[in-house]
Amino acid sequence: MKEKEIERLNILKAEENKLYENEKIKFICGIDEAGRGPLAGPVVVGAVIMPQDSFIEGVNDSKKISEKKREKIYEQIVEEAISYSVRNCGPK
Repeated sequence: MKEKEIERLNILKAEENKLYENEKIKFICGIDEAGRGPLAGPVVVGAVIMPQDSFIEGVNDSKKISEKKREKIYEQIVEEAISYSVRNCGPK
């Protein structure tokens, strides 16, 4: 992994690392959504708890990466995750 990518990931994880300093916090769940919103159409939501030392190259907001890269990263997340869930919800 390139030095610039490691630096970017460290910046992304800075807030998490502060939270992990509190010994009572064992897990942090990250979430992301994609869709048109609950009034306009379906929304897909993902939630994941990763190991504290996880570093997956290219991980970012799903809207900022290509579909091909998202699929590759998804596979890595599923392999590494402590727990994860993906749900689809249509408008009510």
